[in-house]
Amino acid sequence: MVVGKDAAQITRDDHLLVREIDGMRWLRCLRCDGWFPHQIPSSTTGDPVPIRAEIELPDRGPVLRDRYVFWLIAFDRAIHVVVLTALAAALFTFARHHAAVQHDYNQIMNDLSGGDPGATSVRGVLGHLRNAFHYSPHHLVTMGLAISAYAVLEAAEIVGLWLAKRWAEYLTFVATTMLVPFEIYELVAGVSVFKVVTLVINVAIVIYLLMAKRLFGVRGGHQVEIERRNRLGGWEAIERDMPQALSQV
Repeated sequence: MVVGKDAAQITRDDHLLVREIDGMRWLRCLRCDGWFPHQIPSSTTGDPVPIRAEIELPDRGPVLRDRYVFWLIAFDRAIHVVVLTALAAALFTFARHHAAVQHDYNQIMNDLSGGDPGATSVRGVLGHLRNAFHYSPHHLVTMGLAISAYAVLEAAEIVGLWLAKRWAEYLTFVATTMLVPFEIYELVAGVSVFKVVTLVINVAIVIYLLMAKRLFGVRGGHQVEIERRNRLGGWEAIERDMPQALSQV
C-alpha cells in the first residue's frame, strides 16, 4: 500500500511516506516498509499527499502475523463446519428413513457374514454404523440439531476471526476449551495420531488466545493489547522503522 503516487507536489512534511530523489518519486509501502521507485507523473490529480488522519494503515509486522494466525484458525473451523454439516445432514436423513435403512443394512450385514446373524467380524464404517440403530429417530434428530447448532457457532467464529473481532477471540477460546476435556477422554479411551494432533492444535489455540491476545485480563488485558497494536502497527512503528539513510535525506 502506497500513497502520494499521483500527488501534485511532494513537500518535506511528506518525506515519511514519499520522496523525490534524482528525478524519481520513491513511494513507501505502508505494509512492508519497502521503498519503490515511480516516475514522476506528467499529469497529476492536483491533490496533496493525504494526511495521517486520512490514511487507514494496513496491518503490518507482528499485527499482520496475528491476522495470519486468525486466518489459519478460521480455515480449521471451516473444515469443522463442512464435516459437522455433512454429519448433521446424514443424521437427519437417517432418522427420516430409519426403518428402510435398517432393513438394507441388515441385508448387507447378512451377506457379509455369510448368513450368520450372530457374526460380529465386520469392522470399519459398517461395523460402527450398527451403533446408530441403538438410537430412535427422535434421538437422531436431537443429535442432528445439536451438531447443527455447533456448526453455526463455528461459522460465527470463522466470520469474527477473519475480520479480527475481539468477541471472536473470546468465542473461539470458550468453544475450543469446552472441547479439550472430551478430546482428552477420547485419547485415554484409545490413542491415535488424529486424536493427538487434534488435541495439540486445540491446546495451542487456547494458549495462544489466552496469552498472546491477553484474554480475561491476562498480561494486562485488552488495553495493553490495543497499546501493543498501536506500537507495532501504528504511526509510531512507521516512524520507528524509517531507514536511517532515508531519515537523513
